[in-house]
Amino acid sequence: MKIGDLNIQDINPIPEIETGDEKEVYAFYGLAAFHAQCAEKALVNFVMAYRLLDNKVLDQEQWLELYAGINSKTFGRLLGQIKTRVELSDHLLAHLDHTLTKRNWLAHDFYYDRANHFLDLDGRIAMIKELQELIELFQVSDRAIEQLSLKVWSYFGVTEEWIEKEMAIQHEEYLSGKNA
Repeated sequence: MKIGDLNIQDINPIPEIETGDEKEVYAFYGLAAFHAQCAEKALVNFVMAYRLLDNKVLDQEQWLELYAGINSKTFGRLLGQIKTRVELSDHLLAHLDHTLTKRNWLAHDFYYDRANHFLDLDGRIAMIKELQELIELFQVSDRAIEQLSLKVWSYFGVTEEWIEKEMAIQHEEYLSGKNA
């Protein structure tokens, strides 16, 4: 898939509908919320990278304080900051604005707007199909933001390989703590 000049690849497969029961609606909602949060955290990292370009040297306390401030912002506020700092294609901006709208709808109104759908199998299947579309939307947005973010982070020596290595270290630390 292409968004502006970004080529988005390798999104995770989206599960198929199995039964259409209530638990499956909740499971797909959870997966959609997870991917919405991933896109939001990608924006946090993107804003953080741009903020670091403005600072000469930060000690650990300043770094954590800056990150905490950025991390407390909503998807919409983060997107607003990016729009004022970075020139993005109209197509990508439209995609991210759509992502924001859908993220907010998912978080605040999805179950309210679909309350009657929840009462029968056809309605629940329609809900799941909507959630599958949102899962794809949020994954594509996450990947697009990550691509842009990596361009800025590379200025600081942060590469995909470095990130993968750090994730492996954190996973090992988690497993060590879990097995202790």
